[in-house]
Amino acid sequence: MKNLVLGALLVAAVSSAACGTTSDTSARITASWSFNTYANRGNPATAPCPSSPVNYDTATVYVRPWDPFVGDFTGAAVPSDLFDCSAKTGTTGLLDGIFQVWVQIENHSGSSVYASSEAEVIDTADGDQSITLPPLFTDAGYFDLSWHLLRNGARVHCADAGIGSAGRISTSAVVSGTSTLIIDKFTCTDGFGISDPLPVDTYLVTVTASTMPGMDIGNSAPIDNVDITTPDVAPQHGLTHLGTVDITVQ
Repeated sequence: MKNLVLGALLVAAVSSAACGTTSDTSARITASWSFNTYANRGNPATAPCPSSPVNYDTATVYVRPWDPFVGDFTGAAVPSDLFDCSAKTGTTGLLDGIFQVWVQIENHSGSSVYASSEAEVIDTADGDQSITLPPLFTDAGYFDLSWHLLRNGARVHCADAGIGSAGRISTSAVVSGTSTLIIDKFTCTDGFGISDPLPVDTYLVTVTASTMPGMDIGNSAPIDNVDITTPDVAPQHGLTHLGTVDITVQ
């Protein structure tokens, strides 16, 4: 395993995230990654690291400071640590703050990217943590998004909109030109979500806010032509970013 801590960049990010704290809340994150196929999605992910047409032998763990209260990033993504892909696991140096953490599979020099995994939100105040990132699918992809709730043109919090523990944010992805519908559900206060794996295709996506199942209080404008690709297709590399979606609520 090769463990290269990019010190200067990481210190800058950690300092920013830890600003204002009075006690040591630093911790290490052990990340694991794996590969699978969509057809095998219900079984253990045992596929090897991709080696064709490029030998993708490196897994880079990225961290990006995240503020769950405003549902937005507070700093740039930092390549925290580099590991041998075949190890399927790696532990970062000390981090301090709340981060979105993901793994990017690259060749040895970093000049060619195979895929980026889903991101997980980690708060280092909870101590050392181990996370297992969902499998990278070699024949499917994901989309991610964040959301803002708007009422009369002004942002409101989930609680102000009446969205409590029974409520949710959901995405409806319809394959363009068909009636095939795939739904994902998220916790409103997370402010960020990533879909389950989707077969490669083009989708129409709508985001809905609900106070409880069957009680929708608002929708986004339809998001057309959302292309889901395999991990080896640039620039998405298997993860299509929808950005921040505005949901107008009652």
